[in-house]
Amino acid sequence: MGEKQNQRVALTKRLLQESLLQLMKEKNIQNISVKELCEASGINRSTFYNHYTRPEDVLSEIENSVIADLNSIWEAQYEEGNWRMDKRIEMLCIYIKDHQDLFQLLLRDSDTSSGFPALLMDSTHVRISHDQILTSDGKEESPESKKLMATFISNGSYYLIRQWILEDIPKTPKEVGAMIYYVSTHGWNPPK
Repeated sequence: MGEKQNQRVALTKRLLQESLLQLMKEKNIQNISVKELCEASGINRSTFYNHYTRPEDVLSEIENSVIADLNSIWEAQYEEGNWRMDKRIEMLCIYIKDHQDLFQLLLRDSDTSSGFPALLMDSTHVRISHDQILTSDGKEESPESKKLMATFISNGSYYLIRQWILEDIPKTPKEVGAMIYYVSTHGWNPPK
């Protein structure tokens, strides 16, 4: 593929993604047809079918891109020598807040076992942070205990972020990141 064709494909995909997100502000993905998406983006249906089979495929590409961005932020912090878990969580919260409109659409569904929430829960930065948090006190927990605690930490963090973003709660990314870190490492027993 030539550079011009790559640019054309990238433009087509970007137009479809932007149009899909606009349509999702009004209705759920299940109610958006290929025809409607193509009309909104100005892309003909045959071009759409060259890249996707249904609108959910466009959404999946957006979701995977967000997860890749979050993982990149996590890795970049590590490569820069920032190993502090609280700062790394804060950087993720900054990204989420900077992309609040997108996250409001992606986090509407409260089911963490499917869609974007499931993808997020299984992402590299979440798995690494669980491992680091669960071994930070020097105690080695059983695999079963680790699994239960990881479920607690990830679901609690997800719902905290979800509520923060959907309700536009006036907390900074630093404050939200600190809450997630503190509760994950100390439970909810605030210092006096």
